[in-house]
Amino acid sequence: MSAARPVIGLLGQVCTGKSTVAEAFRRRGAELYEADKLVHELYRRAEVKAEVRKRFGADVFAPDGEVDRKKLGALVFADEAKLAELTREVIFPRTGEALDARLRTFRAGQAPALVLDAPTLLESGRGALCDRLLFVSAPRARREAWARGRGWEPGELARREGRMLDEQEKRKRCDAVLENGGTLEDVDRRVAELWAAWVAPGVRE
Repeated sequence: MSAARPVIGLLGQVCTGKSTVAEAFRRRGAELYEADKLVHELYRRAEVKAEVRKRFGADVFAPDGEVDRKKLGALVFADEAKLAELTREVIFPRTGEALDARLRTFRAGQAPALVLDAPTLLESGRGALCDRLLFVSAPRARREAWARGRGWEPGELARREGRMLDEQEKRKRCDAVLENGGTLEDVDRRVAELWAAWVAPGVRE
């Protein structure tokens, strides 16, 4: 694949600091597509809220009428069929449309790279859109600490991972692995290396 203006898919384990990695690419000039932010926005849409209520009930809503993502997550990650229903019937069709639009905007512009911060990129069957795939990993203890910081209950990290594509399969399909076990400077240094290898050769001076 050509290195000129690549689309880089950012994958990895749950709670590994993928957004930190994405930000390091952004500081170098890359555009970002942040799937989690898009999903937050989707859950505020009236038609999405109506569909979630119909499929999963009123118990996954907060008193203000908004989707309670923590409650919804607890429900679907405990039931493989419910998770598949949410992702494949509610989320993936809408994020797919948004991603296609984002790719068109990127290709019409001048940014040197587009980073897709989309952990379920392979699960949605859209990995082929990327020129490069980067897997982000981190030590288990650090990930558990970050999960607690999100307010997750013990065991939630493992439960969510169990519903995703096998980690080793993802690693095999990626072009590089970034081990986020050190400092922010370590992350930035590794991203600089990847930028030089994947992006800089295709940047026109």
